[in-house]
Amino acid sequence: MKLCSIMFTVGWAAALVFGFLAVSAPAGESAALLVTHVLLAAAGAAAGLWSWLRVCRVN
Repeated sequence: MKLCSIMFTVGWAAALVFGFLAVSAPAGESAALLVTHVLLAAAGAAAGLWSWLRVCRVN
């Protein structure tokens, strides 16, 4: 339960940080870096959602 709570916080924080980096990237940013930011944001959101569902199912 504690691990899921930590994973929830870290996952959504990663989603917010990398999502912000993807959205606020300057026009000259490489496409590979943009794709990396989007993939990391999606992975963070998936981890946060999965851990939230685990916490809700336990209670």
